[in-house]
Amino acid sequence: MEIKTLKTFITVASLKNFSAAAKELYTVQPNISRQISDLEKELDVKLFIRNTREVSLTEVGQLLLPEAIEIVANNTRVINLIKAAKDNQQSLTIGYLASACFTFLPQLVCEFSKLYPKIKISILEMSSKEQLDALLEKKIDISFSRPQPLLERKKFYCSEIYRDPLVATVSTGHYLANKEHLSFNELENENFILFKPEDTVDLHYHIMSNCEKNNFTPNITYHNGNIRSLMTAVSAGLGISFVPKCVQYIGLNECKFIPMQELSLTLALNLYHCSVDSPKHVTDFVNFCTSKEISLKKGLM
Repeated sequence: MEIKTLKTFITVASLKNFSAAAKELYTVQPNISRQISDLEKELDVKLFIRNTREVSLTEVGQLLLPEAIEIVANNTRVINLIKAAKDNQQSLTIGYLASACFTFLPQLVCEFSKLYPKIKISILEMSSKEQLDALLEKKIDISFSRPQPLLERKKFYCSEIYRDPLVATVSTGHYLANKEHLSFNELENENFILFKPEDTVDLHYHIMSNCEKNNFTPNITYHNGNIRSLMTAVSAGLGISFVPKCVQYIGLNECKFIPMQELSLTLALNLYHCSVDSPKHVTDFVNFCTSKEISLKKGLM
């Protein structure tokens, strides 16, 4: 019996519903059903009585539940003991969006390292989607990403670092490059390169909603999932785009960033970490970031 399967069994027994258990465990119902079915086959017993509204434990299931809880608790205790034994080998892994963190993360990490020189810090450039997966799989301790609704539902602490306005970006050779502001009607004949919807669901939705409110339909020639690739295409004159203002800080001299008069949209950059059983050095970093929040926002104005 695997610990993961026992946790699933305990969750289903507690919530008495496969769908509710799937939401609690950040997965889909078929995965829950498969794990329970595999456990029943392994033990050669039925653990649940199933009906259309809820499930209940069989007599054997009632016997297994307290034992499963004890096994999981002991597993957690052993893990915590090992973590405690590694106090002198603490590590902190941070996932971050390069364009959104370029102006503050290097200094932040440098200052924290001076205060906590024994902590080994690793920083990994990742998309918001990659950070979501890495946090859920405990491959990173801290995430600096765009809003993650799934993480905000439960178990993860969230703190807003700053908000970033969306601007238009064009190549320096574009005929609109010298404009101080742009309006949608000036962009009617332009080709657009936008972020992939599946990688930036909320961002894509808000951009398209703002366009629709202004009776504007962008001529999207293609989508790109990588900010550097997208900006390379813009600088090559293949199209224009809407991007967070912070992108201008990553050294793209071939592009101009121009405010949009009708595009009233700002994007949050949030810090996330697991709020359950976080090691002290992780919460120390979170508290350090919180103490720096006001100066961070001032530096990004």
